[in-house]
Amino acid sequence: MVRLEALNALYGDALLLHYESKGKQRLWLIDGGPTSTWSDYSKNRLAQLPRKDGKLTVDLAMLSHVDDDHVNGLLKMTKAMVEDHPSASFIEIRRFWHNSFADLVGSPASLKKGLASLAGAQNAAAAVMAADSLTLDVAGAPLDDWREFAVLATIGKGRELRDYLTTLGLTGNDPFGGTISSASGKKPIDGANVTIVGPIASRLEKFRKKWEAESGDAAALASLFSDKLDISPTNLSSLVMLVEIDGKKILLTGDARGDDIVDGFKDAGLGGDLPMKLDILKLPHHGSKRNITEDFLKKFPADHYVLSADGRHGNPDKDTIRAIVQVRANDRYTMHCTNTIAGIPELLASLKPGKKFEYAFRDPNEPSIMIDV
Repeated sequence: MVRLEALNALYGDALLLHYESKGKQRLWLIDGGPTSTWSDYSKNRLAQLPRKDGKLTVDLAMLSHVDDDHVNGLLKMTKAMVEDHPSASFIEIRRFWHNSFADLVGSPASLKKGLASLAGAQNAAAAVMAADSLTLDVAGAPLDDWREFAVLATIGKGRELRDYLTTLGLTGNDPFGGTISSASGKKPIDGANVTIVGPIASRLEKFRKKWEAESGDAAALASLFSDKLDISPTNLSSLVMLVEIDGKKILLTGDARGDDIVDGFKDAGLGGDLPMKLDILKLPHHGSKRNITEDFLKKFPADHYVLSADGRHGNPDKDTIRAIVQVRANDRYTMHCTNTIAGIPELLASLKPGKKFEYAFRDPNEPSIMIDV
């Protein structure tokens, strides 16, 4: 049996993947949700899982991308591990996947130059020191555009995580190595096969060139970070992976855009396998309609759809749910929601007559909703 467990990550993502390989139970942790996810759900759920010799082995942990609703819970966990806090001292992570911002922009030197520009001439030295120490404190920096604050905050969180991972000996993106992208290929991981389909390698290269070209212009750099979530570099750089276990297929999408995921399959040499029937599809960007296309839904029909959201930012969009029902016609499948959101149960009930789909909501007394395949 393969089980995907979607924790209540509020408006974010926090997933546990359970399976057995060669008689050994395996556990993966994908994303950590916002800060409260760790304190309210993740640490307690992990504490409930069986341990060996007092330790819970997480075979793989990963961060899809450095947005608050994915990274903050992992920051809390890894900080607690570094400090040997009782809330996390029992956790042992074997490998961790994370593309740092230095990886995305191409080099530490390029990152430093951009940071200095963003922080302004008066704060250039402080910004470079921050880049070296893997921490950022931008209080009082003369930044006129709020996006510049957002850029610095995002970079800071990613580098803080990398700092903790360095202390824990978990850097390197083993066994892929370097920046993980659609050029990374397919690797066996503890009885599973993982194919990386995002971020798209060519898109990363374009972003690196833009960063390098604009690294002396703070406003131009900030403009690369659009406030439209469907085209922000952090979302477009989401790790997207196809996980295959005993013939079961699970597509984990982070906040990637649907059309980019289709392109990522082609870039990874899997275009000929589309459409691909999935057992589980974690809908990208919490079911936002800006990240879903009709072609994406047709290319990846799934037995189970996971919608991790709590209504913030309008996610999941009702149009996304309508689109799934329309595209899947009279197929059998189930939509799983981590939270009961106003208007969604009524919408699903109105779409149900004459259709074979089912839907389920997380029990408010439980930390997660579980999907077994």
